[in-house]
Amino acid sequence: MNPRPPTLYIHSLEADRLGDGLSTGEASGLGGTVLRALSSRAMYLSYPHDAIVVDAEPDPDLLSFLTSIGIDIGEWHVPSREGATLVQRMLADTDLMEAFRKRSMTLSPYMGGEEIQGLASKLGVQASTPPTPLLDTLNLKSNLQPILVELGLPTIPTTITNRNDLIGATRTLFEETGAVMVRSDLSIGGLGVWKIEQDSDIATLQLDAQRSNPDRLFILQPLLDVTNSPNAQYEITQQGFQFLGVSEQQMTQSFAFGGNEFPSPFGNDPRLIEQSDRVAEWLHTKGYLGLVGIDFIVTVDDHIYIVEINPRVNTSTFPLMLCSRLGRKAFRLVTGIPIGAHTGFQQMAETISPDLLYDPNRGNGVIPLMIPSSSRPVLDAMVFADDLDTLRSLCNVLSSRTRAFTAAAGVKS
Repeated sequence: MNPRPPTLYIHSLEADRLGDGLSTGEASGLGGTVLRALSSRAMYLSYPHDAIVVDAEPDPDLLSFLTSIGIDIGEWHVPSREGATLVQRMLADTDLMEAFRKRSMTLSPYMGGEEIQGLASKLGVQASTPPTPLLDTLNLKSNLQPILVELGLPTIPTTITNRNDLIGATRTLFEETGAVMVRSDLSIGGLGVWKIEQDSDIATLQLDAQRSNPDRLFILQPLLDVTNSPNAQYEITQQGFQFLGVSEQQMTQSFAFGGNEFPSPFGNDPRLIEQSDRVAEWLHTKGYLGLVGIDFIVTVDDHIYIVEINPRVNTSTFPLMLCSRLGRKAFRLVTGIPIGAHTGFQQMAETISPDLLYDPNRGNGVIPLMIPSSSRPVLDAMVFADDLDTLRSLCNVLSSRTRAFTAAAGVKS
């Protein structure tokens, strides 16, 4: 049953809103073809009365699998015209635009922006997205500190600097504290983050920063010893805000996002809930609409700090919403599993073995979030169960099977 009025999902990605280099993909690993492929993930949020605009026809074997496990998605449409973004291709498709002008739907994007607002205006619908000025404020990490101060929330000592002064400021803070965290003002998925623990790290930072936008700002903070990285998610509507849950992020050594697990040991921590509720309430008063993720760190001395407010659908949104929809109590999202390019769902299933796929009768198993392709030869998998022990056992089996496949096929990790 559709839990809300009919929704039109269009996960179009404007690379200039995501960070330096994300449109080319050489440094970031998110090339243009990969950005396009992300649009199909919206199907995991949709219900039968919804509609999804995607860049390419979904794999029919994947659609059959989803139907077989009780996930009936909305109708899907592929624009017939060309354009740099999915929104531009939809705007150019006059037949598709006319079809949606006649329907009463709420437009739900991956992230807001002028393109999305323009599309909503031409369709005559409401966009579930923040006003563009608020989105621009939230999307720049240099604005987080003043927001937290305004709300009276705990903050980490922070220095904001431009590209020209970055190296000098980093070296000064490094000499004072012994370890520094540097983040680009505009980045996504842990990209544009540097850990400074020795002089050679500063040299790497200098080379990377030279490739950034000349106007880019950078955030410098003492590098704290962290035990946990919870992510709280909310859905904010005109009526108020709804707490969706807290998952535990898995971060790589370079602080890139590597997946997450639910439930988090901090899911019911009153300090975390108080901070995230206060942010959600503030966003509601500012007119924010849509999904939002709030990233925290927990330090070894048990302090909890907000480190990011992500004004968009988070990668961890998909398993969090599906976990509730499937009636499960635990999930793990595992990203970037190297198994080489695959031709589609069926080949992916054969690689991990069909018995590992999600089975509603068994109440656990794997659902792919992104299937490997020639442009991104890795698997993003959502694993569901009713307890963490079963969940971790399934993840171990998934890991061993994909490692065995890559070893046999000679796929590089």
